[in-house]
Amino acid sequence: MSDVLLVGTRKGLFTLTKTSSGWEISQVDFVGQTVTMLLDDPRDQTVYASLTLGHFGSKLHRRTSDNPDWEEVAVPVYP
Repeated sequence: MSDVLLVGTRKGLFTLTKTSSGWEISQVDFVGQTVTMLLDDPRDQTVYASLTLGHFGSKLHRRTSDNPDWEEVAVPVYP
């Protein structure tokens, strides 16, 4: 069982950590942005987050086990 829970909401991404007294918010990312999807890739411990940014459209971000900072995944380039 994991001691970390990621929760995507209309207000951002909340990381909750289990403590002896329950769950506590340990980190908040993408404050004020809608996080619509989260995916934890067990092959390499990469976490993906999909954000809906209104008229800017959707954006995909990732965080790896080597780099705890979120980085935007570039969109495919079409000719």
